[in-house]
Amino acid sequence: MWQNYLKTAARNLVKRKLYTAINISGLAVGIASFILLALYLQNEWTYDKFHEHAAQLYRIRMDYGEKDQPVAHVAMNPSALGPAMKDFPEVKAMTRVYPQGATVKNGDKVMNEKRFIYADAAFFQMFSFPLLSGNAATVLSGPDMVVLTAGMAKKYFGTTDVVGKTIKINNDKDFLITGVAADVPSNTHLKFQFVASYASMGKKDNWNAPNYYTYVQLADNATIPGLHNRIKSLIRDQIGGAAPAGVTFDFVPEPVTGIHLSSIASHSTEAGGDIHYNYILTIVAILLLLIACINFMNLATARSSDRSREIGVRKALGAQRGQLFWQFIAESTLITFAAMVTGIALALILLPAFNNLANTNLEVGRYNGYRLGILLIGIFLCTTFFAATYPALFLSGFRPVQVLKGALNKTTGGGIRKTLVVFQFAASVFFIICTLVVGRQLFYIQHKKLGLDRSQVLVLDGEKLNPKKLEDFKSKLLQQSGVQLVSASYDSPVAVGGGYGLSYVEGKPAGYNMNITAIPVEKDYIKTMGITLASGEDLTGADIQDVLKEDDKRVYHFYLNETAVKHLGWTAETAIGKRLSMNGRTGPVKGVMKDFHFASMKSKIEPIIVFPEYDWFGEILIKTSGNNEQPVIAGVEKIWKDYLPGVPFEYHFLNEEFDGLYKAEYRTSAILSTFSTVIILVSCLGLLGLATFTAQQRTKEIGIRKIMGASVSSVVALLSKDFMKLVILSLCIASPLAWYAMHYWLEGFAYHAVLSIWIFLAAGAIAIFIALLTVSLQSVKAALMNPIKSLRSE
Repeated sequence: MWQNYLKTAARNLVKRKLYTAINISGLAVGIASFILLALYLQNEWTYDKFHEHAAQLYRIRMDYGEKDQPVAHVAMNPSALGPAMKDFPEVKAMTRVYPQGATVKNGDKVMNEKRFIYADAAFFQMFSFPLLSGNAATVLSGPDMVVLTAGMAKKYFGTTDVVGKTIKINNDKDFLITGVAADVPSNTHLKFQFVASYASMGKKDNWNAPNYYTYVQLADNATIPGLHNRIKSLIRDQIGGAAPAGVTFDFVPEPVTGIHLSSIASHSTEAGGDIHYNYILTIVAILLLLIACINFMNLATARSSDRSREIGVRKALGAQRGQLFWQFIAESTLITFAAMVTGIALALILLPAFNNLANTNLEVGRYNGYRLGILLIGIFLCTTFFAATYPALFLSGFRPVQVLKGALNKTTGGGIRKTLVVFQFAASVFFIICTLVVGRQLFYIQHKKLGLDRSQVLVLDGEKLNPKKLEDFKSKLLQQSGVQLVSASYDSPVAVGGGYGLSYVEGKPAGYNMNITAIPVEKDYIKTMGITLASGEDLTGADIQDVLKEDDKRVYHFYLNETAVKHLGWTAETAIGKRLSMNGRTGPVKGVMKDFHFASMKSKIEPIIVFPEYDWFGEILIKTSGNNEQPVIAGVEKIWKDYLPGVPFEYHFLNEEFDGLYKAEYRTSAILSTFSTVIILVSCLGLLGLATFTAQQRTKEIGIRKIMGASVSSVVALLSKDFMKLVILSLCIASPLAWYAMHYWLEGFAYHAVLSIWIFLAAGAIAIFIALLTVSLQSVKAALMNPIKSLRSE
């Protein structure tokens, strides 16, 4: 029986090539898009869930805030916290992680490696990063020990058989390779390529520098409230009593599995994802598949008049409705199977391009591949069922007497088809608007004045350069043609993260405290970054001599932004000369800076202090003229090699760091715009099919109209107007929904573009133009047909 169904179905599909091609291609594109988005979303939703003890793993977050100030949530905490927690009965294991780029050398191969971390001995026992060689309990048990990933082992040695060999770190010490780990999956916030033993740093534990990530594995019967209470007791012991009223200071356990999408902590090991974007992309994936199924249903019911006589004859000869139902299900199954095979092949072909688009490294079946297999089976069954059931019930329900008499109305099922077309184009218009709004916001971010000049600023790694050599290094750079200014800073100017506290402010009562962001800089920082002074003057050589004195004799000179000055109740003029004490640094206010953005535009400009200090610099900033870029870089590289001959020269531009703040937005925008285009194309494919069958059904009418003198344009307008009404209705439905969604999204930015009506008008114009173009392709063809042939066709 089934063989007969399949044979008959295959003949029907071959006979109707256009119908078959449109259905298979539409479904294939929908399935391929769904697979790609499903891979991406699976990667996002499963972050760090592959660890064997994932449910017991927590990262400790530090919360702090002064009275009447917002609480800061930071992923890092002091190095002494971990050892103090190690003996808690709730804690089974503990490890600290300290990321720090390193220069790695083996023979002639010398490279700067950013994914170099230090960790305690329990790291590989707590986290399920498989070791290809080495013992998880001992690979980090002593000083100067390191574990490489397989990729790094091959990069430096050409093989993974490297245990027992050594590599030189930072041109200083030889580290013994004690293990080789499998390459780290993309769905973890701890992306490393080297793990060195924490003991290698030789640092003493202290409570003063919150620069470390602390992870704990809970005992099986431990509870988070119990652990948190014990941490609070530890805090009271360390700060000598309860915190003052209104002051927040706490260490809070966060589940590792929630870090990527749910953590509120700043300064994580990598930028987190956004759960709202995942919801959006989930909707896009489902809509793509649903729209492809809608195309199938629309085309199947639109062809009802073509199949009606066939059905009537079959029923007259004794065919039962159930037999016809399964006949149509067989046809749908063949189409869905062909589309599934084509869609999978298309997804595999497009996966590298999608990885580049989404900035990921996804692979089919590498991690949790069985889930994808189950998903594909589910897609096949659901697509076949939902896309085929209604057309099969609809077509098999025709009455043979009416059909054979020609009494079947050609518009049967038209109401449902129109509803589905409206749904398709409402979805298309919705995502056109969303794509335009997201693009407008990213354009706004790129072109908004930041209060500092990030253009043409070359950035070098300042960690490797001895601060005492900075002045001489800077002097050599300034002699290069194309180099205008040079400075250095502790943090990136567009992502300052240093947390400090003001313990004394002139004119404020004793005991006044204020948390504030601050950044140590070199003396020409303000000029190099193009920051404008509202009052005061720039640093002088004498000011720098003040901060180069012995610690107890140092005098600091502070620059506050306008927001900080307002917070302290001063004006730009009265602030000059006021004395401050910040984390043991004391001195006068030297100047007031106009507000500038030093963090993401998702947050408002907060108070910040810029001050000179020459103990350590993270970035060297070189302002160039922008002309002859490559010769300038070559000249800088030559000077670099003179001062740091053993350290590879690497650079980037400050604009790249700025763009990195909006990595999630750029990635989502790229994915959204791409798949919004796919939604539109799939919708148009269905519209083309409907327009084709509509023209076929009205062939005689068109012939008569042309004989009566109708022009080609009037015939095109006749065939197009009904579809245009549906598209305009779609626009009316989608616009308010898109306005609400995008208004909510833009509220996530403290500074954002205006949600203009022109965006909605542009989206409507695009949708109408695309739909009109699609329908006109078939309408013009029908209108140009010889009317004599049109009248003979029926």
